[in-house]
Amino acid sequence: MKPAYVCSRCEEEIPRDVYECPHCGYNPKSIVWRIGIGALVFGTGIAFISPPIGLFGVFVGILAVGGSYLATPAS
Repeated sequence: MKPAYVCSRCEEEIPRDVYECPHCGYNPKSIVWRIGIGALVFGTGIAFISPPIGLFGVFVGILAVGGSYLATPAS
């Protein structure tokens, strides 16, 4: 049996083999979340070379990660 972990939204314990929390419906591995994390990483790296493009990437990443968190159903 796989060990359980805690949902970052509702803090309920859930098994690792489910895609979304059965309590609140939060899916931290959604495509929007992954794109947001990618944009944050890319934007942070590019910010040293071209600050306007890098900061835009960081901004898009924050919006995507926050949007994926807020778009999931609340408990």
